[in-house]
Amino acid sequence: MKKILFLCFLIGLVSCKKEETSWNVDLEAPLLHDTLSLKNWVNDSTLTETNGEIEVDLTRTLLDIGLSELIKIPDTSVTQLFSPILTLSNIPPGTTFVNAIEEHAVDLDDVQLKSIRVFDGRVKVKVYNPLGTKVLFKVQMPGVTQNGVMFEQNYSVDAGSVANPTVQEEWLELSNYQIDLRGVSGLEYNILQTKLTLTTDPNGVPVSISSAYDFKFEASLSDIKVDYAKGYFGSKVFSDNANFNIDFLNKMTEGTLDLPGTALQISVENGIKVPVRGQLHYLKNTNQLGNTISLTSPEIGPNFYISPAVGAWNTLQSNSQELSFDPTNSNLEAFLENLGATNEASYEVQLNPWGNTSAGNDEAFPNSRIKVKASAQLPLKLGLDGLTLRDTFNINFKQNEAQTHVESGLIYIDVTNAFPFSCDPVLYLMTEDGQILHTLIGSSQISSCEMAAIDPIDGLKKQPSHIEFILEKEQLADLAVLKKIIVEARFDSPNASTGISEPKQVKAKAFLSFKLRMKLNTKVIL
Repeated sequence: MKKILFLCFLIGLVSCKKEETSWNVDLEAPLLHDTLSLKNWVNDSTLTETNGEIEVDLTRTLLDIGLSELIKIPDTSVTQLFSPILTLSNIPPGTTFVNAIEEHAVDLDDVQLKSIRVFDGRVKVKVYNPLGTKVLFKVQMPGVTQNGVMFEQNYSVDAGSVANPTVQEEWLELSNYQIDLRGVSGLEYNILQTKLTLTTDPNGVPVSISSAYDFKFEASLSDIKVDYAKGYFGSKVFSDNANFNIDFLNKMTEGTLDLPGTALQISVENGIKVPVRGQLHYLKNTNQLGNTISLTSPEIGPNFYISPAVGAWNTLQSNSQELSFDPTNSNLEAFLENLGATNEASYEVQLNPWGNTSAGNDEAFPNSRIKVKASAQLPLKLGLDGLTLRDTFNINFKQNEAQTHVESGLIYIDVTNAFPFSCDPVLYLMTEDGQILHTLIGSSQISSCEMAAIDPIDGLKKQPSHIEFILEKEQLADLAVLKKIIVEARFDSPNASTGISEPKQVKAKAFLSFKLRMKLNTKVIL
């Protein structure tokens, strides 16, 4: 009982004191655990594996056009109208009083088509009967055929009046129709034909027709897409000043990258039966520091010419032209090693540079394409010399010296590296407006796997490393105003014996695993 009373006395004594009670506690917590492999770096289509090593395929299609881009049939409406000049009196029932063909020009600019095949599209047929008796309309489009049968529609249109003619309309599919655009003479181009035949009601009564009567037929073609065309396709030019960014390279601030044995090809493939002129104006890139390098070579600037494709339908064979750049004929290595995050390419492709030399016999088929490709295949063998990667992240710490707070601590990383690159990590702590207040240097570098022995199980070299970043009181005192952290890593590919950077081949199964932890000495205040 005395012991209980004594304990209560002590508790009461402490509770009456005004001085704070505090003690220090060491806390440790995991922040991040992850593994980086090549699949985290690039998309699957870029990398290929050969004998356990990685090759990079940088093939990209810059231009890919076919008939839908070459031949665009505008939505077109044609009208055939019949108004008698003289009055026709007492026309017996069943009399055909119109049987006429008309031609209609389709505006295709400098394209002159003789024949096309429609794989998708529609036509709206609309007929008007102003006569006070039923009229039979036979609507035909000579030259528009499917399986050798001419396009034809027949309508029985009820009686109407001059003021309010009876109208009948219908939407029809034109898919798989062949259209001969040479006109009645067979010597023209871009010509649609229509034929209108009108017959009075065989079961009606005699009628009279005057010039006040307008018998009309309209055909409206819309959304016409073709998969075959023959004629003269014009001298159209396809050009582009293409800009494309590689955002990852924007994070690199200094250092060099060595890519041995690199070659770049620009190829133009012509799968259309027309001659083609090509020209590469320039290739240039600008890196994160604003340095711009243009690719220089005798291949850049002059025109080159590609013969028409040969064959037809299933036997079509393309012709092509390839521009090849390597260290012997260009400054390709300097161009690539500039680490250009912003890239620009300018080129053009022209059909029929000498005009209509085929006498209107240009041809294109469903599989006809004109393609411009850039490609480079190279082993993933990189030489890194001080290549510096930098990225910025937002942080938000709260620190109050009068309450529980951190007095000291450190951030440490345990790494297993199977890449042949070493890395010196640095952390920069800065304010919201970008002012760097503190720099944290790692206690050691992430060592290259070249420093390790080969693991006989998976055939990889794997080097462990332990790196610490010390958090001193001066850094901890500014925690409340620190809003951003810059993570900077300087990469090298050193020779294990000499320490000099040299190109290193990356293994297909290479990885880097790491555990990021924080250890804090915290003062607890009550």
